[in-house]
Amino acid sequence: MKKYGIIFLILISIVTCGCLSTAPPTQPAALQPEVQSNLQQGNFPPGMSNGSIPNIIGRWTGLTTGHIQGSGFYSHNNAIFNITEQQGYAFAGNKEYIRPDKKTYYENFSGAISPGGEMIFADTTKGYSMGRMTGPDSIELLTGQDGTDARAFIQIFSREKN
Repeated sequence: MKKYGIIFLILISIVTCGCLSTAPPTQPAALQPEVQSNLQQGNFPPGMSNGSIPNIIGRWTGLTTGHIQGSGFYSHNNAIFNITEQQGYAFAGNKEYIRPDKKTYYENFSGAISPGGEMIFADTTKGYSMGRMTGPDSIELLTGQDGTDARAFIQIFSREKN
């Protein structure tokens, strides 16, 4: 009889636990209410004049300023991001920049842009650049990399006109 009592208590525990859990959502989360409201009223994020995915292909140039461990502070106006391919929210390209040793470096990157204009660039194994479009032809990026030559900097770009 004791054996049946223990089995009964285990079954009741299992049933009770299942009844107290929250059901998973049946639909994916919608846009935040204020973002959805702004889009419905025609108030689109910077760089998105009609709520569609912005075309960000082009040559972007501008200021880079920051700090590198072991090298110190630096600043220059010679950074170039060439966004050469775009498919929906995803994009790719290459960049060229000058380090404190005065040499020019080149890297390929992959990236994505959100419906709200936020951007991420992946270009190294040590860090990422994240930022946002501040207008149809302007971008601000923050970059951080770890390691012995850890660095942090900001880049402010404008798209060159053809």
